[in-house]
Amino acid sequence: MLQIVFVCTGNTCRSPMAEALLREKIGQAGMTDRITVSSAGMTAYGQMTASRGAASAMERQGIDLSGHRSRLLTAQITAAAGLILTMTAEHKRVVLSIAPEAAEKVFTLTEFADDSGEVADPYGGDTAVYQLCARQIRRLLDKSWEKIVALAGKSN
Repeated sequence: MLQIVFVCTGNTCRSPMAEALLREKIGQAGMTDRITVSSAGMTAYGQMTASRGAASAMERQGIDLSGHRSRLLTAQITAAAGLILTMTAEHKRVVLSIAPEAAEKVFTLTEFADDSGEVADPYGGDTAVYQLCARQIRRLLDKSWEKIVALAGKSN
């Protein structure tokens, strides 16, 4: 089974939205027995809920983030993951400093999607900023989907 972990700073905005959006896509594709998805943060304080903006942006897409609780990225999480997708190059750098042996499975989300730029932190922004971030993440996941499916096929 392919285990995917999304990483951002506090695990309350971007990575929970990415986790929820990909989980929805996995379910729609009938691949819950092939792919699992979770998220973690570089500086996450345990058990924080998703930010109000992230929850609102996901609610508008019919996705409930009320059960999300933040968790800190650890070496154990990186070791268990088959694919680690970060929101920025700095997040990727930190992941690699924690787990240099993970180099072949760590990418920024934009890099993995063969796109450019980064997924900017919407924290503190208004609803429109969170919705824009969610749309960007969905677009990048759509662009990445075939790669994810291919990796899931190899992880048996």
